[in-house]
Amino acid sequence: MIANVVYSWRIGQQLDQRLTNLRAAGEPTSFAELAPKPIPPEQDAAVHLQRLAPQLKAFAKEHVVFFDKTPKGNSIREREDRGEPPTPEQIAAIREILSHYPDLPQALDEASQCEGYTSRIDFTVADPKMMNELMSTANGRRTPARFLRWRIKVLLAEGKQEDALKAGLVILRLARHYDGEPALVNGLIAMAVRYMAADSLNLVLRAGPISKQLRKELDQELALHDDPQWIGRVMKTERAANVSASKSMFGQAWWMPWMEKGLQVDMIDYHERLLPVITQPWHESHKQIHRVSTNASHSTFISRTMLELLTPAIQAAHDAFNRNTATLRCLRIVNALTAYAQENGQEAEAPASVRGGS
Repeated sequence: MIANVVYSWRIGQQLDQRLTNLRAAGEPTSFAELAPKPIPPEQDAAVHLQRLAPQLKAFAKEHVVFFDKTPKGNSIREREDRGEPPTPEQIAAIREILSHYPDLPQALDEASQCEGYTSRIDFTVADPKMMNELMSTANGRRTPARFLRWRIKVLLAEGKQEDALKAGLVILRLARHYDGEPALVNGLIAMAVRYMAADSLNLVLRAGPISKQLRKELDQELALHDDPQWIGRVMKTERAANVSASKSMFGQAWWMPWMEKGLQVDMIDYHERLLPVITQPWHESHKQIHRVSTNASHSTFISRTMLELLTPAIQAAHDAFNRNTATLRCLRIVNALTAYAQENGQEAEAPASVRGGS
C-alpha cells in the first residue's frame, strides 16, 4: 500500500507538470477546455445551421430513400463511377426533391457567410457520454454538402455554371466553419466535406465558362484551406479529449490510481512526439507516423495497448489530410488551366523542356 501511494504521488507530480506546461503554452488539456467562447448569434454559423436542422433532417431522409429504394437513385452511383452525368430523368427526380426545400440554398449561403462558428456540443459532460457528444451531430454536418451537391448537378444540367460554382463555394465555407468542432472524428467530417466540394467544383470548372471574378473568389477560398498546420490543431484537441477520457477508464481500480495518471502521462507524451512529425510535409512524415514510439513508461501494458489502437487511426487521418490537401491544390490548377483555355481559345501546353524538347 505504501509503495502504491508513493508511486501514485510520483506519477501525479509528473502529470501535474505536463498539464502545467501545456496550459502555460495556451493548449487545452481537457474536454471542458475545448468549449468555444460565445459569439453573437447573428454571427454564428452553428446557430443558423441549428435553425435549419428540421429541413436538413427531412432532406437527409429523402436523400437516403432516393438512393436506396428507387431505380433512378440506384443507377446514379453506377453512372458517377463511370464518370457520366445523371440522365435527364434522374435530374428531374433530384430537382423534384430539392423543390421541397426552396429556402435552403439561400439559408445555407447565409450560414456560410457568418463570421464565426461555435460548436453546439455540451463540453460539461464526462466520459463515456463525451464520445456521444462528439458523434451527436457529426453525420448531420454532411447533409448541407449533399444537398448542395445535388443542387450543383441540377444547375449544371441547366447550363448554369456560375450558380453551380457559387454553391460549391458555400460547401467550402461550411467546411471551414466545421473546423470549429473538436477532435479527430470531427476533423474527418470536415475533410469529407472538403472532398465533396472539390469533386463537384471539378465538374463545374470543366463544364463551361466562368467569370474572372468568380474564379478569383474560388482561388482565394481554396488558398484558405491550404494550411499544413490544420492537422496539428486537430490533434491538439484530440489530445485534450483523450486526456479527459483517460480519467474514467479505471474507475473500478480506485486502489491503483497510478494507472489512470500513468495513462494520461503517456497520452500527453505520445502527442508531444507525434505533433512535430504530423505537421511536416507528407513526403517527410508519412513513413514516420507509425515509427512514433508508443513505449509507455508507466502503465506499460494498458498504455501501450491504447496507443497502439490509436496510431492506425492517426495514420489514416494523416494520409487523408494530405490527400485532401493535394486534391484542393489540383483544383486550383484546374481553375487556372480552364481560365487559360477560356481566355485563349486553346488548352495550355507544357514548356518544351517538360515535353522533352530542347
